[in-house]
Amino acid sequence: MTSQRKTARYCNTTAAKKQNMSADYIKQTIKPGDFYRYELPSTPLKKQGWNDGGLCPFHSDNKPGSFRVNLLTGAYKCFSCGAAGGDIVAFIMALYAMQFAEALAKLADDWGLI
Repeated sequence: MTSQRKTARYCNTTAAKKQNMSADYIKQTIKPGDFYRYELPSTPLKKQGWNDGGLCPFHSDNKPGSFRVNLLTGAYKCFSCGAAGGDIVAFIMALYAMQFAEALAKLADDWGLI
């Protein structure tokens, strides 16, 4: 499924229309450690704080260790391509080329918050 089709899929979901589903609620409910273990299943994430996130999902990476994720805050950083963000919503926005509301809707839908 292309990122445009994924974006279109989440534009009209119930979560996108539900006004009281706040970003803070979604960020507090979905723990960054659980989120990254789901999104990066082949990466062994064990310790708290910054972890080796394996290969960067934002470019054709062949250098393990260049991508890092923070299991406490949800922040991520690729030292090869420069992709960076402060939380899991930013990760979804960058990975699927979504707007903020679409990313919130995708997270709410994927994690059963609606």
